[in-house]
Amino acid sequence: MASFRLFVGRGNLGPLTLYGPEPNSFDGDALPYGEILAQHAAVAMAGAQAADQLHRAIASRDVIGQAKGIIMERFHVDAVRAFEMLPRLSQESNVKLLEVAENVLDTTADQVAG
Repeated sequence: MASFRLFVGRGNLGPLTLYGPEPNSFDGDALPYGEILAQHAAVAMAGAQAADQLHRAIASRDVIGQAKGIIMERFHVDAVRAFEMLPRLSQESNVKLLEVAENVLDTTADQVAG
């Protein structure tokens, strides 16, 4: 068995553990290859995490933008005022901003369906 730490910068991503078919399968020559493999795996994992965070951020921004538009229409306020209302509601209700925006969309969908 050989185990390598997966990290990028200061971020620890976990271990990469390789198992051989029998004891002492990995000699001293295999360890540098394992380190190289771990470095490549860490970079790939960090890239995938960054891409996932970006996609979630874009989706959140879209939901917040839709909620802002609904508030503008519903309360006849401009974009700045509508956006100011969302974080205030979030703080007052102790609910995440994205959740507040989703609730605005849900109530609007309920009104349209009902």
